[in-house]
Amino acid sequence: MQQFWAIGRMAVLALAVAGCQFGSLGGGDAPASDVAAPTALQGPAVEVTALAPMGQAAPLAEPVQAQEPAEKPAEPVAPPVSLVVKSAGQIACEKKGGRFAALPNTGAMTCQMTTRDAGKQCRRESDCDGVCLARSNSCAPVKPLLGCQDILQNDGRRVELCID
Repeated sequence: MQQFWAIGRMAVLALAVAGCQFGSLGGGDAPASDVAAPTALQGPAVEVTALAPMGQAAPLAEPVQAQEPAEKPAEPVAPPVSLVVKSAGQIACEKKGGRFAALPNTGAMTCQMTTRDAGKQCRRESDCDGVCLARSNSCAPVKPLLGCQDILQNDGRRVELCID
């Protein structure tokens, strides 16, 4: 099978070299008048439009090059504005430096605060600002810690804590 592929690759290479040496289909002796000038291959004009940075509306500009006059562009339509309405609880949470997060199963919202000792080694819950994670023996990065987690209690026992 490898010999078949090697022969196939050699045949393609030989055809490519032959094509370069002979030039046009009639051979290398073709007069220069048989070759089309680069300007002979023309098509419709290409419109060039500048792209706006992501997240911004594209500028409406006239085409750079056009054979026929372009129609007048329609009035620009502003993208719909989405208003984010924050509750008093969310505003208070963010003022304290917290992050408003949805509870896993109910979708209710709670304020999560970053703990001051996130990632620190621990052996019991009292070693941490939040909870002590049993799998890594390190303090949790946020409080409350959402979902189900194995934690170490104050007496060092491993239990599963679920906050839904």
